[in-house]
Amino acid sequence: MLQKTYINKSNIKEKSGIKITLKAEKQILKLIKKNIDCIGIKINIKKSGCAGFKYTLNLIYISKDSDIMFYYNKIPLYIPKKKWSILKNTIIDYFKSGLNYNFTFYNSNNIYHCGCGESFNIK
Repeated sequence: MLQKTYINKSNIKEKSGIKITLKAEKQILKLIKKNIDCIGIKINIKKSGCAGFKYTLNLIYISKDSDIMFYYNKIPLYIPKKKWSILKNTIIDYFKSGLNYNFTFYNSNNIYHCGCGESFNIK
């Protein structure tokens, strides 16, 4: 079941259409610092699940010409050029749910989520 989370808008900083909460920013910076050869974080979507797509967030070690790169404060972000129109309004949050911590993605381009909340479809 999809859990509704409310975001404190004062904790969000925006660069080039991507928004990251302070909690997510701190966690991403920790992940990058732990992995010495990492050059940044790649935000992407892939076909998955019953609704169509799933967000991915990965450490990257080699940049590609097919990616847009910009800095969100100290975080180097990489986004595939072909996916930019879908991802540009995304808010990334990091929160605790029970015993687990998760990155969560919010995007005004999403039409709906599947019942389990793992995948989504876009306009």
